[in-house]
Amino acid sequence: MWVDVLTLLPQLNAVEVGSVEELEDAVVISARSLAEPAACTGCGRISDWEHSRYVRHVADEAVGGRPVRIELSVRRLYCENPACPKATFAEQIDGLTVRYQRRTPGLQATIVAVATALAGKAGSRLLLHLHQVLSWASLLTCLMKTADPPTPRLRVVAIDDFALRRARRYATLMVDAESRLPVDTWDTREADPTITWLLAHPGIEVVCRDGSAAYRGAISVGAPRAVQVNDRFHLWQNLGRKIYEVVTAHRDCLPDPDNGTTAPRPPGGVMAARTRRLHAAVHALLAEGMALRAIGRHLDVDRNVVRRHARAATWQEVAPTWPRGDSILAPYQGHLHRRWAEGERNIAALAREITARGFRGSEATVRLYLTSHREALDAGLPPPAPARSTFEVTQLMATRPERLNEDQRVFVKHLLARCPELRTLHALVGSFRNVFAKKRAALMDRWIASARDSGLAPLIRFAAGLLDDLDAVHAAVTLPYNSGVAEGRITDLKMIKRQMAGRAGIQLLRKRVILVAHSRRSHQPLPDNDLWAINSYENLV
Repeated sequence: MWVDVLTLLPQLNAVEVGSVEELEDAVVISARSLAEPAACTGCGRISDWEHSRYVRHVADEAVGGRPVRIELSVRRLYCENPACPKATFAEQIDGLTVRYQRRTPGLQATIVAVATALAGKAGSRLLLHLHQVLSWASLLTCLMKTADPPTPRLRVVAIDDFALRRARRYATLMVDAESRLPVDTWDTREADPTITWLLAHPGIEVVCRDGSAAYRGAISVGAPRAVQVNDRFHLWQNLGRKIYEVVTAHRDCLPDPDNGTTAPRPPGGVMAARTRRLHAAVHALLAEGMALRAIGRHLDVDRNVVRRHARAATWQEVAPTWPRGDSILAPYQGHLHRRWAEGERNIAALAREITARGFRGSEATVRLYLTSHREALDAGLPPPAPARSTFEVTQLMATRPERLNEDQRVFVKHLLARCPELRTLHALVGSFRNVFAKKRAALMDRWIASARDSGLAPLIRFAAGLLDDLDAVHAAVTLPYNSGVAEGRITDLKMIKRQMAGRAGIQLLRKRVILVAHSRRSHQPLPDNDLWAINSYENLV
């Protein structure tokens, strides 16, 4: 069946097709532009005064597994405007030719899409399967010459930094918080470039940021009327670190993982005792004026270990964590003990009960546990307390009580009864959560006052930081804006950077992260709650 060439290549509707020749390596189409008036590229005036003709060789998308080349005869026209700097100009065919380009717009769009998704060498290899030969350098050149998508009027933006080389080089990403699309990025996180950018974009009303002093000062200068919002994710993240410090300082209050008794014991056993002695020795030698390197030689300890102990105010801060040692049956031991005390002796039935609760092990595992703990079960003793690390206890302290299982709630209840400091900490974490639930700035002021009166040094330092940035903290409580969109785009940017083995410069990273985000938005709109906060601490609590 014969198919008209214009059906396969509708972009040729604007020209007169002369012939179609099938070669071994390509399909060559000869065409001629129609004698219609064209707009001057210098002044825009319409003209049909022909000067001459010449042939353009334009590559097009492959058809039937073979590349297409269009031999197009176009006109050079006189400009009839005496004031125009151009005497003649070449006509352009819509959908077929572009100035200074030997590809059709359709093929150029395909090449840019491949370069946006895969960049250099990977994109060049993919184009071979699309029957287009292009080097990785030419591919990147096409990408860098692509114009940025138009920037809408910016009203709410989010700013955050990301590592180009961890602990050495950092850059800044600016995101439109309303459209969730990246706007710009630059190769530093210093204040001056941020000030310059903000001054070039007047009209910004809200800026979401973390607690960075550089960004805070830059926004105050570059957009003094904008409301600064301290990001909730970073507030919770910083509070999480303080919770960990408090739990670490009170590790003696944690239960003995061997027998669940309430008697305090040095965590980590022999290793903890060694840590305590080493910490005391390091600080004693520091008090005598000995240098860190000399202390390391004197105690036969690596200098980095000495430095870590010297920086720690208490030995608990550098104490080893307990081994986890929890089996897959640990979350269900409490249920087994309760059902056994109620008189249930059918092991198969007990296995089915905990399987319905989420247990993924076998009946043999349940049988082995029940037979090996038969005496404790018959005596009505509680299950052995699981070994919990400082980090696990921190998670339990920060998690909403209703999200804990029964065994975790029992553990937290006994822990709080044993340690008044952790009980104070737990109450403050709950009230901090309540501040954001009720969205009232006055509650944040009360929380800061309570934290300063708690006697817990990490929380006192955290409250001092909140006071130093109180207006932005109040905005974080009362306003719906946050830096979650920036966190999400930084995740995209890190993926792009790793895809190019970390060798991409900031301009290439900027171009790709902007075009990738816009291409995703054009094909699949993001939901309203997209990327609230990637791996947000608030998702946990």
